[in-house]
Amino acid sequence: MSSDSRREEYDSYMSRRRVLAAAGASGVAALAGCSGGSNDTTESSSETDSDSGDSTEESGDSGMSVNDASFANAYTGNPVDLHFNSSASQNFAWPAGRAVFAPFLKYSFNESEFMYGALSDLQIEDQEVTLTFRDDLTWSNGDDWTTEDLDVQLQLAKKTGSSLWGYLEDYEIVDEKTAKLLLSGPTNPQIIKFELTNFFVDTKAETHSQWLDKGEAEFLQWAWEDPVASGMFQFENKDQQAFEFSRNPEFYKADNVNFETYLLESYGGNTAQHQALISGSEVDASTSLFTPPEIADRFPDNVVEVNIPAKWGYGIVFNHNDPHFGKRAVRQAVAHVINRQALVDNAGPRTKFVAPTPCGIAPRDQEYWLGDWFDDFETYGADETQAEQAAQLLEDAGYTKQNGTWQDSSGETLGGEYYSPSGWTDWTTMTQTVVSQLNEFGFDFSVTTKPTNDWFGQYSNSNFQMGSFYWLPGGSRSAFPYFPLYYQLWATDIGGGHGYREKADTEQTLPGRDGGETTINPLEVTRNIARQANDDESRPYVQQAAWHSHIELPFLGLVSKYEQSWVTDDDWTVASEDSPNRRVKWPPFWWVHEGELQYQG
Repeated sequence: MSSDSRREEYDSYMSRRRVLAAAGASGVAALAGCSGGSNDTTESSSETDSDSGDSTEESGDSGMSVNDASFANAYTGNPVDLHFNSSASQNFAWPAGRAVFAPFLKYSFNESEFMYGALSDLQIEDQEVTLTFRDDLTWSNGDDWTTEDLDVQLQLAKKTGSSLWGYLEDYEIVDEKTAKLLLSGPTNPQIIKFELTNFFVDTKAETHSQWLDKGEAEFLQWAWEDPVASGMFQFENKDQQAFEFSRNPEFYKADNVNFETYLLESYGGNTAQHQALISGSEVDASTSLFTPPEIADRFPDNVVEVNIPAKWGYGIVFNHNDPHFGKRAVRQAVAHVINRQALVDNAGPRTKFVAPTPCGIAPRDQEYWLGDWFDDFETYGADETQAEQAAQLLEDAGYTKQNGTWQDSSGETLGGEYYSPSGWTDWTTMTQTVVSQLNEFGFDFSVTTKPTNDWFGQYSNSNFQMGSFYWLPGGSRSAFPYFPLYYQLWATDIGGGHGYREKADTEQTLPGRDGGETTINPLEVTRNIARQANDDESRPYVQQAAWHSHIELPFLGLVSKYEQSWVTDDDWTVASEDSPNRRVKWPPFWWVHEGELQYQG
């Protein structure tokens, strides 16, 4: 796209931004041609600096002042295509979900501790986990949240193969606010806590019980368009430009929310978001935005960067049903060809780093978990292309190199379309680097970029050979190896579209660490990680599962990073550097929850 086109795209977003700020709580509905349900309007001069609305105050539910202000959070994605069914992750609007659904539990990287959201207490004793929810946990329509809602949520989690059920035997409802999870065996308490950081109060019995008797596929096709909220904000409307939310007076910490409107504004990609932040006034935050140093240096002083360990990053997903990339030797050849350090150097050494070995464990956690196994793992050349090893693997698998390109016995070349998400500038750079290296070696790939939703769909439908995809599920839970190792086997976010689920639950014979052979069921070994009472007892299973992962390569882990989250501090308060809330995912949401992001304009 030309720079002029980017500027025109950006200007159209900014024009829309000012209109939304002026329109107020019913603005999106009115602009979409629907009645806002009120004849009252909020006037705003076109000269107002008003990305945050005006300073009119209203009385809150407990007498606090609620400002008629709008917080604008930048987001890449078309809201029209997205929904609030969190189980259907392909088109689930996860930032919108953070706005309307209360988390069970969060994790602070500042304090290395867990923090309560909708839970008021969590007790883990032997094989029993007692969950106690807040007495004031209420839905936005005024209904009390009860464990009837949790009952439906847990049943649907089982239906969709949630990793929770990898170590959960059953559960019991104790009373309206208390439930017990019954574990299938001794379980590391950290596992349970990390798992619960991925749960939100996003399932209402009234709306979700209809799916209990339906098949998994049918439930995952359901687009929940009009959610009932449990979090800070309630859904008002959406169109191609934005999600609009209003303050939820039923939220259990409503006194922490002193402004009326929250906008998730759609941008065409990183470039438009960068330009909005450079303006210093057109947007108030960007939840997660890769920004190279030369761009960050152009941000004004009111733009604050928050770095959070991502436990997430760029990798490759293979189609294991593909006649070529379903072969272990071909996947290993790909790993030998790619110089991982070159990806970091080209796309962001300030925040990115390589995986020492592609074994399904977050890079900075590998030495701790692998212990004395660490040096025995194949690195595949973290900072070099190992062409000789790759060529030998392909030749042994029956491929030959003709006119500079690797072919099978029928003359079909090794390659295809390599998919990457449009608008993700750092991923575009890494994709170009990967494909350049592969093609220089003799593969035959072409880069195809797709909107994020279509990119997910390509993989969910198993319509690919191999392509870019994140190799860690992300978030604090990825610090515990069970979660990323299970994710690579099951590929929950693409519905198992990589074609490995059946293979994961079978006996596989691998080269052994001692030079012989070893046979394991990778799914069962991975599940055993979660069933151990502590790290020392989990470690042998982690080592076995990681050994399988680095040989079989269900995914190929290449790069991880620190998240860059951005907020502004001229009209809004921010959490201090030493606040427990500072490095909790994600600042534009959790800080509101805790009252550390408030309007001060």
